[in-house]
Amino acid sequence: MSNTQKKNAPKLRFPEFEGEWEEKELGEFCEFNNGINAKKEQYGIGRKFINVLDILNNNFITYENIIGKVSVPENVEKNNKVEFGDLVFLRSSETREDVGLCNVYLDKSYALYGGFIIRGKKVSDYNPIFLKEALNIPKKRYEIGSAAGGSTRFNVSQDILRKINVKFPTIEEQQKIGEFFSKLDRQIELEEQKLELLQQQKKAYMQKIFSQELRFKDENGNDYPDWEEKLLGEVAEIIGGGTPSTKNKLYWNGEINWFSPIEIGNKTYVYSSQKKITEEGLRKSSAKILPVGTILFTSRAGIGKTAILAKESTTNQGFQSIVPRKGVLDSYYVYTISNILKILAEKVGAGSTFSEISKKQMEQLNLNIPMIKEQKNISKFFSKFDNLIEIQERKLEFLKQRKQSLLQKMFV
Repeated sequence: MSNTQKKNAPKLRFPEFEGEWEEKELGEFCEFNNGINAKKEQYGIGRKFINVLDILNNNFITYENIIGKVSVPENVEKNNKVEFGDLVFLRSSETREDVGLCNVYLDKSYALYGGFIIRGKKVSDYNPIFLKEALNIPKKRYEIGSAAGGSTRFNVSQDILRKINVKFPTIEEQQKIGEFFSKLDRQIELEEQKLELLQQQKKAYMQKIFSQELRFKDENGNDYPDWEEKLLGEVAEIIGGGTPSTKNKLYWNGEINWFSPIEIGNKTYVYSSQKKITEEGLRKSSAKILPVGTILFTSRAGIGKTAILAKESTTNQGFQSIVPRKGVLDSYYVYTISNILKILAEKVGAGSTFSEISKKQMEQLNLNIPMIKEQKNISKFFSKFDNLIEIQERKLEFLKQRKQSLLQKMFV
């Protein structure tokens, strides 16, 4: 690929192509129509039809990967066909970010499409993958989203889409770009499948191990003792948090970590908080120093987000954190069963207007727990799985970021 600085040419380009791209209205290439609004009894049978999730969840749409079906009269079906190369757009969305999002249909078997979709019927020559990507680059998404009407729900019209300007190269260059991004998407799809397989394998082992269908042996090959039913308060200390007065500057910008629930959920271990408090702020609030190995556990709306503390820290009052008793409960084991704890806590903490679980309620959660040596074996097993999943997630994120970078450089 080569770099170019021409006004209507991309920064990054295949070397065999030159010259500026030509700006044209989308209406020169597509005719636009809204989709089918059928009666309830017509859904679930008949011909497959494209709806919102099909656009959101696929790099491109084929007949096989469409979720829904609809049965309509022959004349309605005839007027609402989506065929190879046609574009489909989200007509309506709760966010400007998604409204007008474009996907493309790539199958010889025709499908139908739903009422929340606008079809762009192909009437002139273009490469479908090229045009889909051209309409989904950030500046084009912003243009479409900004043109959408609405306040609580945003909508694009056929007329808005018809007047969108797109810069086109020759059909040969379109095809080259389309093939390039098809290969990138295929690579991303394969890595997503690898990640999904790892997640499914972990889930299957979780079910077998925590139903005790699969058990670890000790160093002599013998069975470990039976698991025992215990209250969480018997094997761990539950500690809440607090917030120093935000009006006193002496309490803030210190060196003590102070976590809030919004910071928890994406990482196994947490090292540093967004906000920090001082020793004075600690003394003048109900915040408590939590030791390394504490499992932070969010206790309010959004109950059960967890992370393991890698450094002594405090939290605000949106937590009931779990401090395992040494020699009795393993930190990573608690993190591994966090989904079980979440389900139990949500049942107990379900309130009429605001879900919250208290320290006392956390202490009363009933768990079936193995001895500490078996816990550590379970922890070691799942930490390896979690590491593999994390590596695969990072690889996938890298590929997606690389695609976004190339989109910005290879389109005008």
